[in-house]
Amino acid sequence: MMNDEFFLEDGKEVVVTSHMNVRCDGGNGPLGHPAEFLTLSSKGQAVCGYCGRRYVLEGTPAATAVRATGQTKAA
Repeated sequence: MMNDEFFLEDGKEVVVTSHMNVRCDGGNGPLGHPAEFLTLSSKGQAVCGYCGRRYVLEGTPAATAVRATGQTKAA
């Protein structure tokens, strides 16, 4: 999604997003996984059941922590 920020945290992908509803397809084109539509929880987080990618809502303490400890990843 546009304006999302991608990080690696302990070897796992984390996406900081401003959207409460996200779509994950693994990000690898034909080598990805079936699309999974996720709604972020009241704490502003969701995890894809296929690939484990974590989505974190912009402006939450979790997003601040990811930015402080995660390694920036090219989208």
